[in-house]
Parts: sequence; C-alpha cells; structure tokens
Amino acid sequence: KRLEIKEKREYISNYWLDKDPDPSTQKNDLLVEFVDRVKFSNLKFSDLNKGYRTDRGRIYIIYGPPENVETYSSQYEGVYQVWKYPSGFNFVFLDRNGFGNFVLLRQTL
Repeated sequence: KRLEIKEKREYISNYWLDKDPDPSTQKNDLLVEFVDRVKFSNLKFSDLNKGYRTDRGRIYIIYGPPENVETYSSQYEGVYQVWKYPSGFNFVFLDRNGFGNFVLLRQTL
C-alpha cells in the first residue's frame, strides 16, 4: 500500500511475468485466463457488488468453473447452490432473500 502508482504497476507486471507458464510467447496464458474469469464473474455474479467481490465470483476466479452445480431451495432458508470440483472441493452458497446474493456457507474437501 505504501508503493507509488508507478511502483505498484511494476510490481503487478513482475508478478504476472513470474507466473507466466511459457515466457517464450508474447501472451501470458495465465493472465488471460485470470482476466477472463474476472470478466465472467462480473457478468454472472454481480449483485450490489461487482461480481469479482462476491463469494461465488471469488471462488470462480480461483478455482474456475465447477464441474457440477446443484441448486436446492428451502421455503424457510432460501436457495442453496453446491459447486462441485473434480479435485473433491465442494462449496456451499446460500441466497437467503432470493435476490441472487449468494454467501459462502462452507467449503468441504
């Protein structure tokens, strides 16, 4: 936080250069994937916040698209979504009020 704007930009640029899976190419595939996931999250998961700030958006950005999504509704609790990943990770989200504001309840392995 103490860095100047120019230093912040340089830090971010170096971060993505270090993460580049194939530095011999001009395109950083990991950065492209990250940007695509942020864009998708903003389109798909926005509520009162930008999609990347929501629980589902953050999980999508980090883990990518789930292999399977199960949706359940409860008259008293709201709508549940369970995201399942091939790695065994499962994420349970709850929308209590029906407005699409899903909150992460738990993560299981």
